[in-house]
Amino acid sequence: MAAEQVTDHVFRVSAGPSNVFLIVHKDRITLIDAGIPGTAEIVADAISELGRRPEEISDIVVTHPHPDHAGGLAELKRLTGARAWMHGADATLVRTGRAFRPWKVAPGLRNRLFARFVIRRSPMSFEPAEVEREVLPGEELPVSGGIQALHTPGHTEGHLALLWPGDGGVLFVGDAANFRRGRLVPSTMYEDLALGLQSVRFLAAQDFETACFAHALPIVGGASKVFREGADRN
Repeated sequence: MAAEQVTDHVFRVSAGPSNVFLIVHKDRITLIDAGIPGTAEIVADAISELGRRPEEISDIVVTHPHPDHAGGLAELKRLTGARAWMHGADATLVRTGRAFRPWKVAPGLRNRLFARFVIRRSPMSFEPAEVEREVLPGEELPVSGGIQALHTPGHTEGHLALLWPGDGGVLFVGDAANFRRGRLVPSTMYEDLALGLQSVRFLAAQDFETACFAHALPIVGGASKVFREGADRN
């Protein structure tokens, strides 16, 4: 099944190396992140499984410009006609199809190996896409009944995590952090590691029951406690 239910209204869609998420309502659907090129077909299949149509996706909120999060945006916009939302600093890259700024790998052998054999071999560009709405830090986006845009710089300058108050509170983490072997861990790479760790502490101060990660299965129930414990270790 292409769409895996996480909460009453949130569904996870595995799009190759990353997850994208659907917030599904009766009248419209919001997509969180756009995955790699080719994700549009996967999302279309997931929407069909839910008995809905791609045109019901009215908004695509992108956490940051890396190719596994924004590479499929142009295709998805053509498929759905949706408007795109991003922080302005990262929207600038997506509009020109540029995937990366200079970055450094996070500490740890696993991270160094992943960066060497995966990230450094990733495409440096993708099809440019228009971003209609630039998001301000802390802004409440008028989609899905209101999604709070949390500016969480570090992984990228304009990285956003997204806090949706529905279903007990759902945090869409993007790449602000990862979840591995039952523990919250830093992402593999950062433009600014110190800022990234500060952003994790900021997220740990929020209240949410569910956390949806780009590169791990969701935490369903008690997710903010996991973030507080993870922030204390880093």
